[in-house]
Amino acid sequence: MWIDNFNLSKYNEDCLKAIDKSEVGEYHLVSGAKSSYKVSNEFLFKEELKPLMIKIQQCINQYIGGHEKLEASVISSSWFNILGKGMSVANHRHVESWNDREGSVVSGAYYPYVDSDSTPLIFTFLDGKTVKMPCSSGSLVIFPSWLDHHTEENETDKRITVSFNTVRKSVVLEKFPKSVEEAEKKSERK
Repeated sequence: MWIDNFNLSKYNEDCLKAIDKSEVGEYHLVSGAKSSYKVSNEFLFKEELKPLMIKIQQCINQYIGGHEKLEASVISSSWFNILGKGMSVANHRHVESWNDREGSVVSGAYYPYVDSDSTPLIFTFLDGKTVKMPCSSGSLVIFPSWLDHHTEENETDKRITVSFNTVRKSVVLEKFPKSVEEAEKKSERK
């Protein structure tokens, strides 16, 4: 299956604290909701979220390893959205096709907090088939960036999502050859 789900509940509390300290604004894809998208696309890069980002990257690696078509990728951007009652996320995708070499390979949604019965994430495949992925606090959903997705109107008080995109590791190495090498050296020292 092209959609996979992981449990990251142990990171919920730290993530929610970071969200509480973050600035928010409006974003056209999330009707009426609060979003950090226009304020900062580097939410997961905060020092206090480093363990969460590392865990998400491990899940990305596991996901990519199970699909022949996918190339090794790293998190390139991240933001959060807070939906309340009556709010929704418009239909969109993060890249047009696999052939967009510099575009995102896989994207994801991590839910540090959702009220039970919050609106699911709805995926629409190229053949028109839809899959409704229920969300729960602590779940991480990873999917191909070319896959259309949206939500229906949320009927609960709170549904918090941390979203992210990735970039091919080969593109990072081409543009910033020393960056990956330096990051790997830092992680070896710890």
